[in-house]
Amino acid sequence: MNTLKQFHLAIPIVLLVVNLMLFSFLVEELLDASPPNYGGGMQLLTPVFGLISFLYIQKTQGPKPSSLWIFQSLNWLFIIFPIAVMFIFMLAFI
Repeated sequence: MNTLKQFHLAIPIVLLVVNLMLFSFLVEELLDASPPNYGGGMQLLTPVFGLISFLYIQKTQGPKPSSLWIFQSLNWLFIIFPIAVMFIFMLAFI
């Protein structure tokens, strides 16, 4: 049984705030790797939360704001950027 839930704007907003905080920790870590390192590795959860938010927006039904493309583009940034950073660092140490 495939039941779609109603869309609530609060869920993507909460995930956006969490992703912005973790993304800022990742950028801070890239700019200055000296201690203290904020986030403690939680920055790597940014793609997970971005994917959850992206799928939630896609799979729910009901009226959605027309500016939701901003959330989706930020979700793509949150999914792709940390993976690209990890890939680049892995290539740097080969």
